[in-house]
Amino acid sequence: MDNKRKRIGIMGGTFDPIHNAHLSLAEQAYRQFSLDAVWMLPNGNPPHKSEIRQEDVRHRIRMIQLAIEDTPYLKFCNLETSRKEYHYTFETLQHLKSAYPNMLFYFIMGADSLFEFDAWREPELISRDCVILAAVRDHRHRAQMKEKVEELENRYGADIRLLDTPNMDIASSEIRRRIACGEDISGMVPLKVADYIKKNGLYTGGRGRMRRSDALSIRDLKKELEKEMDESRFEHTTGVMYMCAALAMRYGCDLEKAMLAGLMHDCAKCMPNAKKLKTAEKNHLEITDLERRNPFMLHAKLGAFLARKKYDIEDQEVLDAIRWHTTGRPGMTLLEKIVYIADYIEPKRDKAPNLPQIRQLAFEDLNMALLRILEDTVEYLDQGDDETDDITRQTYEYYKNHI
Repeated sequence: MDNKRKRIGIMGGTFDPIHNAHLSLAEQAYRQFSLDAVWMLPNGNPPHKSEIRQEDVRHRIRMIQLAIEDTPYLKFCNLETSRKEYHYTFETLQHLKSAYPNMLFYFIMGADSLFEFDAWREPELISRDCVILAAVRDHRHRAQMKEKVEELENRYGADIRLLDTPNMDIASSEIRRRIACGEDISGMVPLKVADYIKKNGLYTGGRGRMRRSDALSIRDLKKELEKEMDESRFEHTTGVMYMCAALAMRYGCDLEKAMLAGLMHDCAKCMPNAKKLKTAEKNHLEITDLERRNPFMLHAKLGAFLARKKYDIEDQEVLDAIRWHTTGRPGMTLLEKIVYIADYIEPKRDKAPNLPQIRQLAFEDLNMALLRILEDTVEYLDQGDDETDDITRQTYEYYKNHI
């Protein structure tokens, strides 16, 4: 690469709110790859969220400006703050490359995003227009990261480099929860940001609120889902919820998150297939050719969307567990594994092979239970004539080599 060209890091996200882990990631990218600057791009209307108010966007912008104003190499960029349209990364990079032809762009992403990269819109165009910096965290082993990097580089011609980052267990969703519960957030956000949040009453449901104050409880959600599901589906759903709770207690996962993800995992299941497809199209969800031919396959992806849009569930871990509960994916989180397994072994299930053994194994060795389910699922798929999603086979191959 031409060393005379400026190297610019690009860090996108909702930043709701920006926190110290965001700033640490930007700093590590700046130092490790000798960048000239890191541009912070808050997304005003990301494809995976809906009903973003302009007042919310203004608050997020101001918090970013306060957080970076004393750090010369961090710059604010408003390219993605328009509410008029969805903002996709490949479009943003195309615009930047055209507007700044003498700059080299380094797109900074988290480890989880790297494993989801195949599902992004136009990954080959993203790979063409930037160097990807993928943050390495403890929960993603370096060997797994390197394997995924090699796979994506071969598939898309990408230039992906690993970015070492300190393990800061901070999430915007946890900050919002703490504020709503009146808990301390010191050390999680810059002092200026904390003062701004307090001054404007953000995330409290009061003045300047940035979330609905009437988010539904699990009890309320059960009542809502019972109206929308047939009896057998609702029985399955509550069975999965309680199985998730049991597995969460066994393996030390957040109990409330597990119950919430289990309860909501099939929230789009009973929607007619034609409506599934229409809703996904209307809301700009990524639809594969396979899903277009078989709209029933959209229910997990659409379920994550509805959980956020209709039921005000903002926790990304919960949404991801809903999203991947049918196929699994390489590098699953503990919560994702629990929901995937609970969906398979809940008490009303009686048709899958080896259920008694798998149910027992689930409480002895979660990973082995996951591998056994994947093995049985792939064997079943291989015996049928129906079209299947390759991600299940990829997940099986991944865990066959990592467990």
